[in-house]
Amino acid sequence: MSKKIIIIGQGIIGATAAFTLAQRDPSLDIVVMGSHPTASGNTASGASWGWVNAHTDNNQDYFEFRNRSRRMWHDLMGVLPNLAARTQPSLVFDLSDDAIQSAFKHHSEWGYDVSIVSRAKILNSLPAFKGAPELALFTQDEVAVETEIVCDQLMSLSGAKRVTTYVHGLIAYQDRILGVMTDQGQMMADHVVLAAGHGTPAILRTLGIDYHLDLSYGLIVRTKPVATVLNTMIMGKDYHVRQCSDGALLIGGTFDQDQTHATHLSHAALSLCTMVEREFDISDFGVTQLEIDRFTLGKRVLPVGGFPQIGRVSPFENLISMAMHGGVTNAPIAADICAGLILKDPRAKETVPFDFPKSTG
Repeated sequence: MSKKIIIIGQGIIGATAAFTLAQRDPSLDIVVMGSHPTASGNTASGASWGWVNAHTDNNQDYFEFRNRSRRMWHDLMGVLPNLAARTQPSLVFDLSDDAIQSAFKHHSEWGYDVSIVSRAKILNSLPAFKGAPELALFTQDEVAVETEIVCDQLMSLSGAKRVTTYVHGLIAYQDRILGVMTDQGQMMADHVVLAAGHGTPAILRTLGIDYHLDLSYGLIVRTKPVATVLNTMIMGKDYHVRQCSDGALLIGGTFDQDQTHATHLSHAALSLCTMVEREFDISDFGVTQLEIDRFTLGKRVLPVGGFPQIGRVSPFENLISMAMHGGVTNAPIAADICAGLILKDPRAKETVPFDFPKSTG
């Protein structure tokens, strides 16, 4: 009989895991469940800016991890030409000049295709960017992912059954997970994968496991489509912006988690648009003012310590948890680790520093 795999979480991590497992072993019976539909905007993935990159705080282990996942995105786009993701360069200047120089030194030594560019060079390729900085990091071969679309594409290609249901907890016996208790009843499984983001701690508490995630909020604003001008992802000090394949601008920024009233969110969304209007000559976009299509407040998934935590949850050999910030960047490598654990493949040594903690609490 085929093994049944339940993946809890219908965001980019869960969708990529389902696709990877199905590719590695088509005999698997895969169910992906969550309390919200695929990347509905109620998950971290649904509120993602969709930037695949290997920029780190000069940590080589994490750089190697992220860069491998970036290359895996390129592999995915090679075998799935209709995937809603495309190669784009980036400009990063949310750092001091000294930090830009340090990041360039480290990342170029590690083999990343990164350079430092001046304002004049930026304006040469992006003449509408009147707010261009004096210095920025310029990186080729990064990837812009239309996250909601890609989640749906990968889930469909996996052949997994999607179930929208509330997960109350896990059913355990001794050192094995037998299945999942949902508001639709018990669902049994040979393996359970947690890709539930901020739902992970509550699910693990049903096993008596004390697990913590830090929390910060990110605001994403999507404008109505404008003329295509921006072919580079821009990461500034107070905002980040890229242009989607349909012409919409996707603008991101931070948000105070204590501000929860809708009028505050509306004001913050308008402020992000105003920043972009100030930084760019938006007449090149064919408009005099940016119009908001929608905005979403997302909860960033931040494991304590800041790095991904992907692996078996002790003492349960058939329970795998995947929690990380940078879920879009890290989705392919996280899915590869997950598939390897289920199919009993050796774990790549560069992923070992990002194992799930053996002791939680």
